[in-house]
Amino acid sequence: MNIESVRNHSDSSRFLGSVKLDFDLTKNVNTFFNLTNEVTLQYATGKNLFLFLNTFVFTEANNEKFTDKSVQHLRYNYRLKPRLTFEVFTQLQKDKVSFINFRALVGLGTRFQLFHSEKNKFFLGTLIMYEHENSVGNSGDVIDKATRGNIYFSFNLNLNKKIAISSTTYYQSKLNLFSDYRISSETSFSFSFFKKLTLVTSFSYQLDKFPVLGIPNSQYKLENGIQYTF
Repeated sequence: MNIESVRNHSDSSRFLGSVKLDFDLTKNVNTFFNLTNEVTLQYATGKNLFLFLNTFVFTEANNEKFTDKSVQHLRYNYRLKPRLTFEVFTQLQKDKVSFINFRALVGLGTRFQLFHSEKNKFFLGTLIMYEHENSVGNSGDVIDKATRGNIYFSFNLNLNKKIAISSTTYYQSKLNLFSDYRISSETSFSFSFFKKLTLVTSFSYQLDKFPVLGIPNSQYKLENGIQYTF
C-alpha cells in the first residue's frame, strides 16, 4: 500500500483528514459496477505523528467479482532529527479475488528526508517487517510467514497552488531468499478545482516474483476520482 500518497508533510498540522468516494455504473452490452472508498486520518503533535488509513475497493462485471479488497493501516512516526524519522506500522489486508484470505504486517525502520523545499520533497525509507499471510491453495489454505526488507523512495512536487504530482516506489524482498521480492509503484496527479475538492488521477503497478497461486506476476491499475479534504 502506498502510504506516502496520503501523508501530509506540514509541520504545522495538528489534525487532518480526507474522505474519497468513487462510484461508477456502466450498462451497455455488459454491466459494470465499481465502488472505492478511502478514509485518511492524521494527527501531529510535537515530534509525533499518527496516521490511519482505511480503504475498500469493489468491482463487479456481469455479477462476477473482479476486485473485492480492504486494507487498514496504522503508522506512528517520531522525528529523531530534522531529516531523520523513526517509523513503526501495522497493516491488515484482505483480497478475496486475489485469493488472499488474510495478510497481516508489522514493521519498523527509518525514513530520511533527502531534499526539502517549500514546494518539493524527496524521501528514502529503509524498514524491516514481519508478514503473516493466509492464501488459497490447490488443496486448502496456505500459510506463509516471512521477514522482509522494505525500501521505498518517494517524492512530492507542487507545480503550483492547484497542481501536484506524487510518486512512491517500494521494493520488498525476503531476507532469507532475495529472489522472492515485490515491487510496487504508484504515481498520482492532483488538480484542485474548487476550494477543498480535488480531482485525482493515479496509476499503480505491482510486480510479485512469487504471487499467490493463480494470480499473474504483474498487475496495474488506472484510477480517476474526486477527493474532499478537511
